[in-house]
Amino acid sequence: MRKENVKVQVDSNEFIWDRKEGLFTFDGAPALLFWDTAIELFLETIEEVSGVEASKTVYEATGYRMGTLVSDYYQGRTDVENLLEEYSDIYRNAGWGKFKVKSYSLEEKRAVIQLTNSWEHRIFKDKNKDHAGVLLPSHWAGVFTGIFNEKMWYKINQSQLNGHEYDEIEIFPSDITPANNIHELAREKEQQNIMALERKVEERTGELTSLVMELSTPVIPVLEDILVIPMVGKFNESRLSDLMEKAMVELSRHKAKFLLIDFTGIKNFDNYTVHKIHQLTHAIRLLGGTCYLVGISSDLSIHITNSDMDLRGIQTFSTLQQGVEHAIVQCGFELVRKKDNKTKHKFY
Repeated sequence: MRKENVKVQVDSNEFIWDRKEGLFTFDGAPALLFWDTAIELFLETIEEVSGVEASKTVYEATGYRMGTLVSDYYQGRTDVENLLEEYSDIYRNAGWGKFKVKSYSLEEKRAVIQLTNSWEHRIFKDKNKDHAGVLLPSHWAGVFTGIFNEKMWYKINQSQLNGHEYDEIEIFPSDITPANNIHELAREKEQQNIMALERKVEERTGELTSLVMELSTPVIPVLEDILVIPMVGKFNESRLSDLMEKAMVELSRHKAKFLLIDFTGIKNFDNYTVHKIHQLTHAIRLLGGTCYLVGISSDLSIHITNSDMDLRGIQTFSTLQQGVEHAIVQCGFELVRKKDNKTKHKFY
């Protein structure tokens, strides 16, 4: 007949299996048994979901809190040497490996721990990783936080993964805590998200700017030898530079003689725009073409006059129609009216 409860005493530690209820206790507290491969899968899943840097913070926070939980069981005890010896038995008997306190000082609040064959080392060794784990070192920082009653953190002095006989963990007072690391990680992730969003906005803005530049200053062939550029909206330095470049390229490509710059859609005009348009008229002249300024309103004419822009040799017209009709005549064409009162172009 099988026993419902199985008890095993290892040193001062008692293990009990309640076969009927499917429970396992370790020194009276409910516990679980896992294969190393199960823990390995658990850690790998965290890294896969969270990423390496985030998972490191998760491991440290978990280990540290586990350590403080352990120290809560021994709260109020002052016999530190006996306490650490008891915990050494628990650590070994639970399959966590072996640990040895190389040194500790209650006055300086410092300790050096040596770990051999810990479960974290076994897992990392099987995965051929080249860096020590952080869960157990941070665990010991949590344990000594309770023992020294002060915030403690850790430093890995040496690791079995690097060929040493044991892992050596130095414990010392520090303002570093898992909570600080979590907040720092959150701020870092937030900053990364902001930077990624800014890059997307910058890329999108560049695309939209390029599209606006393409659509806002079209060079329109009206008739043979005649091009029109309608100016719409407000022009800044970038748009004016693009306007000048496109005007000269298109004039050469179409081998046109006349370029009509239409100001009908312009509401606001500043001295810089006037200056750049003046430069454009001279540039077109150097290319063998002629610029007409059309759609000149009364307000615009006053602004141009006050700007001291030299209009000698530049034809201006109050409407686009007048400017086109004049350019047609200069090209040797003639507009005649058909009997059905529709206008057609007559070429000579």
